Amino acid sequence: MKTSAIKSDNHKIILDDNRSFQKWHTKLKGGLSNYEKDRIARNATSCYRKTSAELQQILLLVINKNNQTYLDIHKQGRNSDGSTRNVKYMLNIEQAHHFEVGKINF
Repeated sequence: MKTSAIKSDNHKIILDDNRSFQKWHTKLKGGLSNYEKDRIARNATSCYRKTSAELQQILLLVINKNNQTYLDIHKQGRNSDGSTRNVKYMLNIEQAHHFEVGKINF
């Protein structure tokens, strides 16, 4: 089982509120991608970009055959080419006590 995770509520972020970074990036790459054009055609919203983040803590969870049943499956949508992304595992915080946790603080 390949695993990686980001506890996204435990870092400071700065969002691109006026979308200036998004506009710059779109111009840099030569315009809208086919994925973005398809998203617009579907009336799907565009997420704000993070322009910086300050990592404060990393939590390491030991996942093994005894506790992997406490993970949920997260279907994450589509890739830029339209193909389905591989499913990922998600931890319900209510089930965290089933896992050994290591911490690295910054």
